[in-house]
Amino acid sequence: MSEKTIFLETIKIENGTVCNFDFHQRRLAETAYLHYKTEPFLDIKMSGIPQKLRDKRVKCRILYAEDILSVEFHAYQAKQIRSLQIVEDNNIIYNYKYADRSSLNRLLEKRDGADEIIILKNGKITDSSYSNLVFETRDGQLFTPESFLLNGTKRQFLLQNGTISEKEISVNDLHLYERVYFINAMLDLEDNISVRVENILNRYHIMTSD
Repeated sequence: MSEKTIFLETIKIENGTVCNFDFHQRRLAETAYLHYKTEPFLDIKMSGIPQKLRDKRVKCRILYAEDILSVEFHAYQAKQIRSLQIVEDNNIIYNYKYADRSSLNRLLEKRDGADEIIILKNGKITDSSYSNLVFETRDGQLFTPESFLLNGTKRQFLLQNGTISEKEISVNDLHLYERVYFINAMLDLEDNISVRVENILNRYHIMTSD
């Protein structure tokens, strides 16, 4: 019998509001149905959040397979990113939000002293190890790579409301942009977790996977 594949859903709760709930519920149900022919429903109870976390940005961490396996609540603190390393892996697949992040962690180990990585696949920019990317041009246009690994819920939301647009972005295109932002379920553009693109180019060399 093959080992059960476990998936992860991460949801932001802020000021008592479960953020982007419909996107998370849809992804969870679609993933479970594709792999297990079930459609579990997320029932996040505010009473389950520890009192000491209720005035903070809360990270709700859900593990699931054919049904919900666990729901945990943690205080969230965004990590600051000042430097990036481009890491190439033409074989990586992370099209579902797997609980097993070993393929991403293996690439992160190649960051060569940088805070975070940008994953390059077949010459195209994809994601970081933990987020989708949004590149800003000098005139303020915002583009996310169409060659993403994981179509994150925040990415879907920002595309749907027209805040960002999709575009193919290669390494050779980086000079066209001024800044790269990191977005995921816990991070909005307004959080400004970002790096100037010149800081990528200043230390630019590609680390390849084994």
